[in-house]
Amino acid sequence: MSWSFHWRALPAPVRAALLAALTVLGFALLFPFLSPFFAALLLAACLERPVAFLSRRTFPRWLAAALCTALLTLLLLGTAALLLWRGWAELTALAGHLPALAAGLARLDRWAEVLLLRLVTAAPIPLQEPIRLAFEQLKLQAVDLGGQASAALVAWLVELCTDLPRLLLALGTTILATALTSAQWPALRRCAGRLLPAGWNKRLALAGRALRTALSGWLRAQGLLLAATFTLLTVGLSLLGLDAPLLAAALISLVDLLPILGAGAVLLPWSAGAFLWGKPALALGLLALYALLAAVRGVLEPRLVGKSAGLPPLAALAAMYAGFSAFGPAGMLLVPMGAVMVKALWDGGFFPRAGT
Repeated sequence: MSWSFHWRALPAPVRAALLAALTVLGFALLFPFLSPFFAALLLAACLERPVAFLSRRTFPRWLAAALCTALLTLLLLGTAALLLWRGWAELTALAGHLPALAAGLARLDRWAEVLLLRLVTAAPIPLQEPIRLAFEQLKLQAVDLGGQASAALVAWLVELCTDLPRLLLALGTTILATALTSAQWPALRRCAGRLLPAGWNKRLALAGRALRTALSGWLRAQGLLLAATFTLLTVGLSLLGLDAPLLAAALISLVDLLPILGAGAVLLPWSAGAFLWGKPALALGLLALYALLAAVRGVLEPRLVGKSAGLPPLAALAAMYAGFSAFGPAGMLLVPMGAVMVKALWDGGFFPRAGT
């Protein structure tokens, strides 16, 4: 009773901040050890509707949970296998063009040598040696960067092979835990309801529905943006006659998830390189593709994020800017998502109002 009294004596914003802090702290402490079970909890929540539908028919609850988990696992593994197969096919096709790429790099090196000679010849005598030394240092750094990238790739592959047993164990644990959690979902909900303070069950149910709606809207918005970017890139790169357009479009779409870098981090240097290699048509095509992507994303992003996620466009823009200012490019994704969650919980009545 005394704990309840002191808790209710706190202002509503303080209670909300304490609840959020305790939730984040507990999640951060437990996630490294229980990540498969957190993933299983999320997957079981996603499977609850089809499992409940089957269990209301002739299927027992455990059989419905096992069937839905097996179908979801096959779908995810099949999609991953299809993407890996297609990526390998495009990488194989791309590997056939490595000699041409090496020849292009050699031409670029000769062009740079000629440019350096002209700069050194035209520069004042006191500046000729510093310019030459700066160019040599830049060239050495470029070679060293390539070596570092190759070493990092090899180290990542070795680490992946080393961690493969642990990853397989985590995957198997997640699948089994998903089936077990889904089978016991009603009992787990009743147990959680008994552990919560009185009066919280209804509040959590309302907040859960609001949070589920908001997060589904957020994920739908990001998925639509990613799909639009990938489609435009695939069509554009195919029209430009490039090999492996699907692989290139997928990689650029992943880079485009970082709002500050965006697709320009790949398309603009690529366009500059195409111009230097004597391919002005390709360079202009890549610039036009980047301009089209920037225009489409600039129109769609505030509307989709604000409309689908329940945030007004101005609030979505403010959350993106605040996230970048505080945490960098990753904050432009995480802070708006956090704002969506807080708004959903507030609308759902999870946070107590003043006087409650």
